[in-house]
Amino acid sequence: MDFTLSPEQLLIKDSVARFAAGDHAGGDHWPTFAELGWLAIGAPDDLGGFGGPLETLLLMEQFGRGLVVSPYVAQVVLAGTILHAANRPDLLGRVVEGEQRITVAYEEPHARYDPARVATTAVRDGDDYVLTGTKVRVLDPSTAGTLIVSALTGDEITLFAVPSDAPNVVRERYASEDGYDAGNVRLGGVRVAGAEIIGGVGGGLALLELGLDHATAALCAEGLGLMSTMLEATVEYTKQRQQFGVPIGSFQALQHRMAEMFIELELARSMAYLAATTLGEERDPVARRRGISAAKVQVAKSGRFVGQNAIQLHGGIGMSEEYKVGHYFKRMTIVERLLGDVDFHLGRYLAARSTKTQAQTPAAVG
Repeated sequence: MDFTLSPEQLLIKDSVARFAAGDHAGGDHWPTFAELGWLAIGAPDDLGGFGGPLETLLLMEQFGRGLVVSPYVAQVVLAGTILHAANRPDLLGRVVEGEQRITVAYEEPHARYDPARVATTAVRDGDDYVLTGTKVRVLDPSTAGTLIVSALTGDEITLFAVPSDAPNVVRERYASEDGYDAGNVRLGGVRVAGAEIIGGVGGGLALLELGLDHATAALCAEGLGLMSTMLEATVEYTKQRQQFGVPIGSFQALQHRMAEMFIELELARSMAYLAATTLGEERDPVARRRGISAAKVQVAKSGRFVGQNAIQLHGGIGMSEEYKVGHYFKRMTIVERLLGDVDFHLGRYLAARSTKTQAQTPAAVG
C-alpha cells in the first residue's frame, strides 16, 4: 500500500510538527488551530474543509510527538464527523471557524464503552423532548458550549444538541491521570427542542459508531507519535549512559530489545495507516469496525511494550517528573483505554468478523 504523502499533506505535517515542538503548555490554542485551518480537516468543501482521515492521522501523530493534549479528538474528529454525516452545516460551520465548541456525551455507567447501551431517555412533550439520565467519561466537557447527547426515543437511539449551560444540566469535571479534561454529565429533565435532533429520530447509533471509529483512528495516530518519541529518547539515552566504560547501547541484549521496540512501532504504524485508509475508502460499517478495532488493539499492545521497555532501559530516571519518557508513557496508558480498551475492541473485532462470516456463508438448502 502506497503512503507517499502529497505536497499538501507534507505541509500539514510540517506545520503541526513546528507547533508541537514549541512551548504549547497552558493557554487556549483553539484560535491558533482555527487560523491554521486544522479545525477544517475532514469538513466538506463548502465549509472550507479539506482532507480526511489521513490528514487527521498526520496531525495527531505530531500531537503525540509533542505531547500536545488538546480537545481535538473529541471536539473536531468525533463531534465533527457526526455533524458532517448528519448534514448539520449550521453547527459544523461554527466548529470549523472556531466559534463553537462541541463534545459528545454518549457513554453511561456500566456500559463499558458500548454506545448501544443507553439508559438515558428522551420523552416527547409537544414539540420538545425531555432528557433524563447520566453520561460518564465525557471528553473535554469544560470548554464545550454544546453537548451531543444520546438518548432513547422509544427503543431507538437519537442524538440531541444540548446547550451545556441549559437548565438541569450538571457537568462534573475531573482531571484524568495526565491532566486531560474529562467529566460526567447529569441530565435532570432537560428540555430540548425537536429541531435540535441530529440525524433524525432513531439515527443516533449509526452516527455515533461512525464518529467513534474516526476518533479511535485519531487516537491510534497519537499513539504512534508517543511511541516514536519514547523509542528515540531511549536510543539516545543508551548512547550516552555508560557502564563498564562503554555506552550501554553497545550491549547486544539492549540492541535486541530496542529492535523489538522498533518492530512493535512499525506494526502499530501499519495498522494505524490501514485504519485511516479504511475510513477513507470503506463503505461497509462491519469492515470499518473490524479495521478500526484491530488497529486499536495493536496500538495499545505496541504502546505498552514500547513504553514499559523505555522505562526499564532508562532505569529510575525514566519515572522522574523531570524526564519526558514517564510523561509520554502515562499519556500512552490513557490512549490505550480511551474510547475502548483492548478487551472491548477484541470483542468488537470478533463480533464484526463473525458478522462477515455469517454474511458470506450460503444459506442452507432445506
